[in-house]
Amino acid sequence: MSLGPPLGLGSGLLWGTGDFVGGVQSRRQAPRAVAMWSQVAGAVVLLGVLASRPGDRPALAGVVWGVVGGLGGGCGLLLFYRGLAEGAMSIVAPVAACGAIVPVTVAFARGTPPSLPATIGIAAALAGVVLLSRTPRGERHAGVPLRVVAMALGAALGFGFFFVCVDAGSAVPGGSPLWVVAGARAGSLTSMLVIALAGRRSVPWPGRHIWGVALAGVLDTAANVLFAYATTMGNLGVVGVLGSLYPVTTVLLARFVLAERLSGVQATGVGLALTGVALLGAG
Repeated sequence: MSLGPPLGLGSGLLWGTGDFVGGVQSRRQAPRAVAMWSQVAGAVVLLGVLASRPGDRPALAGVVWGVVGGLGGGCGLLLFYRGLAEGAMSIVAPVAACGAIVPVTVAFARGTPPSLPATIGIAAALAGVVLLSRTPRGERHAGVPLRVVAMALGAALGFGFFFVCVDAGSAVPGGSPLWVVAGARAGSLTSMLVIALAGRRSVPWPGRHIWGVALAGVLDTAANVLFAYATTMGNLGVVGVLGSLYPVTTVLLARFVLAERLSGVQATGVGLALTGVALLGAG
């Protein structure tokens, strides 16, 4: 069995947990501060890992792909945390996960479509994401502000672009996925700094919340590393969708930790997403 699907699923679990932690922190302080300092924390950990592995050498093209992907991913992360601060996690996270459509489209365009079981799994997973984003009439989140939906969709595009670039960078001959992720981290930090400077906004220090912010960044970085390795061992469409199943983890954590209630439709969405995971793994 290829290690691509398990690593892709692992990245999704870590992303989902990190997004939950980051979402909680974004409700306590400025989302831009959470995004920036979490990325800094992840970069510090990644530099430590690279220093302990002198045999991993960077390939310039791979690092460049990482930087380009990080520029899009950083913008997506800012939009994502802002959306989590203003809307329910059970709504924002699934909509942002629609970024899985981007790598799936690229995989088909490259002439390497997933197998039939994996294709069915992709359909089930994406259907689950759609159902997760729905809220029954009459509930307090029934009227989702348009700006929150727009931010979630913008995050989806940024994340999908990141997936494709990391895959391209990891495929560079002689390159190391770790260095691709390092490039991505440099790109994301650059995009956040540019946005902060352009908006003439400071990035406040998290203070006593730094440990929660740092945890979100470390989990995000670990997920990026797993995803980078997964793309070298499996189909981009399959791995991309597995990585994008992170909202299942985020929604479940929001349900049991924050007591956000899942509707029957959303519960069905979780079931469909998990069925998609099984089919993708079998494919």
